[in-house]
Amino acid sequence: GDGGNNKPASPSSREQRRLVSVAILVIVIFTVISILYSLQEIYHDPRSLRATAAEHDVNTQQAIRISSTDNVHMTQFIPCIDDVSVEPYLSKIDPVLAAYRKKSRDPAHSELSCSPPNKQQHCFRGVYDGFDDLLKLAEPHEDDNNGLHNRIAVLIESLILNPGVPLQRDNDHHNALPTMLQLTIHRRQTYQPAKKTKFQELHADYFESDNYVYTAILYDETPDNLVGGETALVNFRHNDNGQGDDVTFGLIRSPDLPPPQQESKSGQKSEELMVLTDGLIIEPKPGRLVLFSSGGENFHAPMAVKQGNRPVYHFWFVCKK
Repeated sequence: GDGGNNKPASPSSREQRRLVSVAILVIVIFTVISILYSLQEIYHDPRSLRATAAEHDVNTQQAIRISSTDNVHMTQFIPCIDDVSVEPYLSKIDPVLAAYRKKSRDPAHSELSCSPPNKQQHCFRGVYDGFDDLLKLAEPHEDDNNGLHNRIAVLIESLILNPGVPLQRDNDHHNALPTMLQLTIHRRQTYQPAKKTKFQELHADYFESDNYVYTAILYDETPDNLVGGETALVNFRHNDNGQGDDVTFGLIRSPDLPPPQQESKSGQKSEELMVLTDGLIIEPKPGRLVLFSSGGENFHAPMAVKQGNRPVYHFWFVCKK
């Protein structure tokens, strides 16, 4: 062939192709950056894992973070668990529970239920914002907080007696007295930065003490620089509607890390190998009230404070004799 018609590309044509190539490259780079940024947001921003308040129910297959900026009013009714020293629970919790923690207590928690004989036993957990008025009843150095104790006891009783009725934030019965519950222990505690690990104190309250049948946590004013200090509630999930042994626990050892060589002298598991896959992470917020039945259905842990401090009120109740 003589190639007589194959003229070299003009400078303008080369410039156009170069500009098109640059434009395509810019679009590709922008797309990749956008994807990486989105992944970073998902990874670093716990809010991306949160459902709306309406979706905060026990069927949510994920760990849900309830932020201090959220305004929630949620209750979960969950299967009661009296004993995790037996299967199908033992093999799920033993790898992540410190050896010194208890797995059962006699009598069974369900036998201590305050529910009337004709009422079905209900175990629960709930997170409720907007109870700042309770803080006004709480004086840090006062032992006589009967008004506060009674208000919280009446709220728990309403969950026991009327599980289908939303808990009332603005209760007309502020002066009502509890009929089924009595306070056993209360304290105000300020958590300071410590070298504790995230799940070091995983436990179920009633298994640790028969004074703990129902638990309440009321968060006090927190400093702006607070980092950490959340409360983690871990799910035992009955995947077969409670009819069989298909149970999972929402705290597992990370499959990406090697097993620990040994436990510490205290019997503590290595927390850095633990991943919360199913449960709640509740950030402190003034006036946020957390209520739960204290059996094996509500294993929980106070997360370590990394910066600042976390003041909180604890209350425990038993059923009146």
